[in-house]
Amino acid sequence: MCGPVPVMQDRACSWNPLGFRRPTIAPAWRDLTLVGSQGPYDALGVIRRAKRGAVRIYQVVVLTVVAGTLAPIALHHQAHDVWNVHQMALAFFLWLNFIIALWEICLFLRIDRIEKDYARFAEQYVGRPLDRVKDFFFTKISVPQIFSPTTWSEIWSSYALFDPAYADRKSFGFWIDTGNGFSTSVASLLCLSGMTYQFMPARAFGLVMLLACYQMGYGALIYFCAFVFNKRYVGHSAGELALFVGLSNGIWLFFPGWGIWAAIQVIYQDSYAVFM
Repeated sequence: MCGPVPVMQDRACSWNPLGFRRPTIAPAWRDLTLVGSQGPYDALGVIRRAKRGAVRIYQVVVLTVVAGTLAPIALHHQAHDVWNVHQMALAFFLWLNFIIALWEICLFLRIDRIEKDYARFAEQYVGRPLDRVKDFFFTKISVPQIFSPTTWSEIWSSYALFDPAYADRKSFGFWIDTGNGFSTSVASLLCLSGMTYQFMPARAFGLVMLLACYQMGYGALIYFCAFVFNKRYVGHSAGELALFVGLSNGIWLFFPGWGIWAAIQVIYQDSYAVFM
């Protein structure tokens, strides 16, 4: 045996003429490793696989959501020595909304591609919209593709199998989501950081959070009503609708409601105490 391998050194063993094995240092780009990290969501493991084009989209999404949620929670604890349930819940939602906002910007930037992909997917996945979603999230991508709007545009051409509005630039669904993408991305980061660093007067911050959360919740409610009124649910199973319509819209109703409540506390108290 070569013996224990130190952290940050990825070593291999080779034979020498004297009959024992000696460690050989691997190339420098392989030196970033974590002892015992075998899980699929290991950050450095995902990065290494991405260099080889072997990381799957769902791994990128999970890692981004988890890391982006835990970081502001840890920073809040570091700054105020407190674990606050309101800050933790809204940190998760605001970061998630920021990610979705970036995807919504991709919807605007790649609507031509989305319309063409949707037409192709509608033929390939007749009666199997869930299979298309699975195929998308299990697709292997490389590092450059992670930062390409074209990659994330397929979220919308896939979701359009449930609601064709997202492959129609004339629809309300297209414009409400692209509008949210541009308008709530900055607001989400402002609220996410403001809960901890309090760089604005409390009432001003409360008003910003109130307006941002109201817009998010109102947009989700109107979209859900339009989905039902136009009978977009026809042809889909209850499970598919619960997962891809009910859950997604439910998140954007529940957490904005929580954010509105927290914002009202900040405004009336003229204090950030609700996050302490």
